[in-house]
Parts: sequence; C-alpha cells; structure tokens
Amino acid sequence: MKSLKHLFGLFLLLISCSLSHAQFNPYSEEAKMLTFGIGVSRWGTPIFARYEHPIADNITVGGTFSYQTEKESYFGYNWKHNIIGIAGRGDYHFNELLKVNDSWDIYSGAGLGFYVWHTKLDGGIYDDGYAGAGSGGVALDFHIGGRYFFNEKFAVNLELGGGTIISAGTVGVTIVL
Repeated sequence: MKSLKHLFGLFLLLISCSLSHAQFNPYSEEAKMLTFGIGVSRWGTPIFARYEHPIADNITVGGTFSYQTEKESYFGYNWKHNIIGIAGRGDYHFNELLKVNDSWDIYSGAGLGFYVWHTKLDGGIYDDGYAGAGSGGVALDFHIGGRYFFNEKFAVNLELGGGTIISAGTVGVTIVL
C-alpha cells in the first residue's frame, strides 16, 4: 500500500509540474497510444508496454505485455520467479460524459490475459544447483485509470486495477503515435 501511495504522489507531482494545458482529443482515429511503465505487485516490480487504438467514440481496445521477476528465500532455499503476461483489453473513456477538460483522460475497462510463470530453485538438495517448474493461467482484470496530457504527444498515466499479476496498479508515460 505504501508503494501505491508513492506512485500516486509521483503522478500528482508530474501533473503539478506541467506548464502547458493540452487541448487534445485522445479518442480520434489518429490517436493510437503507446504506454510504458512500472507496476506494483507482490511478485516483484512489473514493467509493461501497452498499446491502445480507438474503435468508436470514447472506446479503445489494445493489448499489454508485461514482465516481472521476484526472488525469495525460505529455509536456505532460494527461489526465483519470472512472470510474462500478454493481455487484451477494452476501455471506455469518460471525458465526454463527465465534461472533463481535454488535458485529462479518465477511463475504465476490463482485460483478459494469459500469464506464464516460471520458478527456479537455486541450491538446496539438488546437486546441479537448479530445478525449475513452469505454469500458466488466464486472468481477468478490471481497471480504472487516468492520464494527464502535457501536449498532443505526451502524457503521464496512473491506473489501478485488480485480478492480474500486476494487480495493485501501474504508473507510466503515454506517447501518442
């Protein structure tokens, strides 16, 4: 929870440092967006890349690729977890409905993804120093987020969500392509 507060504080700091107010419609057909960032998770710090493409008024679809790693030690055994995620998503953007300034993008949506989890054991009772196991699974997430556009090509992004490996939230930068 403390990390989430830090991410939110960083988001507010970035917004307060803005000197310009963009007048931009992020849902036009030309506004394909790419977001890069980090997240908060129990299993390490995820990094992600997300693509969004408008398909109708106030509706975007896209996908996310994420990677994270985490190390743990229990009773002299050292575990390393690597998690790769690929997810599709859809979002509804509330700016028109809420009559929000175009510098902001307030949205909510859902995603469906597949995660591959690989765990490696170093040390312990294994002579070769390695034992590994992998698994995968499908995850559904619901999220709410917002962006602040500094200009027509650049924004900061904060998103809170649940149901996936990067469930607590993400912070990143958005580039309009």
